[in-house]
Amino acid sequence: MRRGEILGLRWKDIDFEKKELKVIQTANWTRDGLVIQRVKLFQNIIDDLQSAIHKSKPTRRITGKPTRTRTWYAVIP
Repeated sequence: MRRGEILGLRWKDIDFEKKELKVIQTANWTRDGLVIQRVKLFQNIIDDLQSAIHKSKPTRRITGKPTRTRTWYAVIP
């Protein structure tokens, strides 16, 4: 993880039972002080994620096995 991602973590972003954490925001120091920003996704990343979801659906229909549901987060520097 990057320093800004670690600084942006909050307790509610951590699920100890599932052993997962979500990167929702970043924190960075600027000349004006600490700046907290929400993580934004560019359209090409959204398109790639949606394409991956559509490609995985036929596999589920063929095998009949449910895939694990996960929430993916991308951090754009």
